[in-house]
Amino acid sequence: MVEKTFINVPTLKEMENLEQRPLLSEIRRMAREIENGLSCDKISHNYIEMLMKFREFVCDTEFSHLKHMEGISSSDLASARSIFRQYHYSRCCSRLLNSLSVEVVSKYSKAAVQSLESIFRNGPATQAIIVLCTTISKSGLGFKLHKCVSLLETLLTDHKLAEIFWEQSVMNPSMPECNDSLIQDQLTTTIVSLPETVTNKLQKETGEMFYPQSYVPLVCGDIYMTLEKVQGCLVAGSDCSLEFVSKVLGRLALAGHADRVWGCLLPQLYTKVHSDYVWCRICERVITGVPTRCLESVLTPFLKQLPWYGLAGRFLGDSVVKNHTIQNLLCTKLLFHRHFSQILVVQNIIGYLATSHTRRKLYLKVFLSLLEVWGDASSVKHTAYEQHRYISQAVLICVGHLNSQEKEAYKDEFVRLLMPGVSCHIGHSDPKMRRLGMTVAENLTRQVDQGGPQLNFQSECDAEIDALLAATAVPEEPNVDALDRMLGKTVISESTPLPAAVPREAPQPSQSGLGEDSDLDSDDDLQAFDMSHDVVRTKVKVPKYVRDCMDGLISTDDVDRVDVCLQEAETLIRRNPDGLQEIAAEFTKVLLHLSDGASYRGFITRRSAAMVALTVQCPRTVADYLTQEFYERNYNLRQRMDILEVLVAAAKELSKPSPPSTQAAHRKVEEIQSSSQADSATWREIVEKRIESKTRRFARGRSQPLPQPMPNMFAPVAGHFFYPLMKNFDRKENTFDLLGEDTLVLGRLVYSLGMILYAALHVPASGQMGSSLLEFTWGLRFHSDVFVRQAVLFATSMIILVVPCHSLISDLNAEVTEMKLWLEGVMERDPDCECRELALQALVLLGNVMRQEFHVETPVT
Repeated sequence: MVEKTFINVPTLKEMENLEQRPLLSEIRRMAREIENGLSCDKISHNYIEMLMKFREFVCDTEFSHLKHMEGISSSDLASARSIFRQYHYSRCCSRLLNSLSVEVVSKYSKAAVQSLESIFRNGPATQAIIVLCTTISKSGLGFKLHKCVSLLETLLTDHKLAEIFWEQSVMNPSMPECNDSLIQDQLTTTIVSLPETVTNKLQKETGEMFYPQSYVPLVCGDIYMTLEKVQGCLVAGSDCSLEFVSKVLGRLALAGHADRVWGCLLPQLYTKVHSDYVWCRICERVITGVPTRCLESVLTPFLKQLPWYGLAGRFLGDSVVKNHTIQNLLCTKLLFHRHFSQILVVQNIIGYLATSHTRRKLYLKVFLSLLEVWGDASSVKHTAYEQHRYISQAVLICVGHLNSQEKEAYKDEFVRLLMPGVSCHIGHSDPKMRRLGMTVAENLTRQVDQGGPQLNFQSECDAEIDALLAATAVPEEPNVDALDRMLGKTVISESTPLPAAVPREAPQPSQSGLGEDSDLDSDDDLQAFDMSHDVVRTKVKVPKYVRDCMDGLISTDDVDRVDVCLQEAETLIRRNPDGLQEIAAEFTKVLLHLSDGASYRGFITRRSAAMVALTVQCPRTVADYLTQEFYERNYNLRQRMDILEVLVAAAKELSKPSPPSTQAAHRKVEEIQSSSQADSATWREIVEKRIESKTRRFARGRSQPLPQPMPNMFAPVAGHFFYPLMKNFDRKENTFDLLGEDTLVLGRLVYSLGMILYAALHVPASGQMGSSLLEFTWGLRFHSDVFVRQAVLFATSMIILVVPCHSLISDLNAEVTEMKLWLEGVMERDPDCECRELALQALVLLGNVMRQEFHVETPVT
């Protein structure tokens, strides 16, 4: 078997290295000599000579110290300088910085100080900044640290970062180490963490240059300078790499500076991409080339600040089609998993997808997915309102971008996805969700099928709905001045004077064709009559007794009589409480079943006030009747909620220390007594007053009298308001199912129980009432409806406030512990932000109550 012999033929580069081997050895020897010379602590002639040699290797000066080196000819001096800067510069800089001290630098000559600065300013920017940052991180407070920071600030002012960016962008085959990924990662970390490195050492002595508001714009300016060079290089036909710029941009965004980065770059770049295709390609490569873990941090602030969706295509191109990470981020995460208060985010995403035929399929796919999620019953029930409003906003923006062909082709699909969502929204317990669903349904049917049947719910509009409807209009392309204003870029011409303050003038009289004497015939100068106290005269006799008022309300055929009786009902009930006990339940029944068939003035307010007055005057009778009727059949949901509102309002009024009627009576008695005393004043009282006014006292009693104790009118009847409401809540009737579809009434019931419990504050039975309410709400803690969960959290806060702390600790110790764990879980994981706020509030209340209970005051000796 014949063995083959392989002959290694040296390449051209290896041959050059063989020829330069003596030169490399001599430079290595010289670098070691400079390192040893700079390592001494004392200034000597040798130290200054090594410093000058080091400067000649770095700066473009005369080779006065290097001309007589052995083994190096005059023609090799430029090559020697390049080799030294590439391989030995960092170590020599390290030795030079380590030798710095107050004693050494104080003996420097002016030329030596200039040499020290020029070594860093004219040396390789990458190595100089890395060496300075490394020395700063290893140094303690002292002269060396401040000198390194000063040198670093000088390099940043000289835009050495732009030099580093350009060095990493140029595709140089002779220097492959410049494009090495490990070196780039180290350099990226150094640039991004440079402010933190300096601040950690200097603390409060840090200069303004290293604050984020100064440093980040400086880096962005250097990035823009590099991109301008790259654009010129590409136009000239040379290749460049933007990988390093993308890495720095991504790491800055990941560090939390994305808003400030785009605030600096967007005003400079949008004018370039508007007219130059090469700039579009550059921006696309920079943005889409960031590391995958930084994409969301870069794109989200970019979409927040981009003033018009048409610019998104120029910055991103068709990257959403090519890059699956960007597609998942734009089409899924930013639309379905997150929400933003700024409308620009969703406008830019959907507009970007809809403005190109290559991305149109993604736009239609996203639209159908949004409509499916919007109409899903589970999503409507378990999604936070802010997230669902964001999805509704996205649906309306998608509608605005539909063309006529797509409306006709997808009309049936849109209606199929829309109808289940309409029923889910209308049956929701939150009125804001209902209004949101009705608005989206009306607008979608109007836009998609203009000739077909239209949905019209006649819902009320507010500022939020108006802003939602405004989202359907596709924004037009703004001009350059408008873009400048949107991006905060103000351009003021020197020839344009600033507007002066214009004084406000009196309004001019309107020219309506009248002569000069027209004011003489006008009635505008006549004083108007005061008609505020006029009484409307009716043919119906005003009732004087409660029974007459009740009879008038029963006769619903006479509209005027019902109106008058309803107006006088509350006054008669509060004025004549005698004999009211016998007819209180009957009168309450009449008011509860009274309907607004003739659109009476203030019907809801007057009817509710009359029922509250009846409950306050006869609390036990009326409360027993209302709580019994709450669970009976043949009542609609509105009547059941009226019962709850009346019970809560009456409980609040009864729990007050002194009712308004009692206050008026006391005030009247006091006025009568004061007038009688004034009339019966005698000379003895006058003398006593004079003596009192001239008497000097060194101590006085109370400046104000003690408050008069008043009986709590709610304490004897609190149980009649509270316990009957909890007895039949799990009973399912044909028209009433609290644990099923009627979650709105269930939420109102829990809210009402919490308010009634709060009205029973300081009542002896409040502890037992709180324990019963805690047991009642225990099974509703994880209810699927957000309104019920909010009501349960509110009731929990009322329990913590009302139940005495010693009862919480002793009688309800296990329940309170589990309650605390549940509240912490709600605060961390509940999708609704209001539920999280209520849970946090309940935890704070619980902590305050516990601290007050265990706080031991030191006795006064």
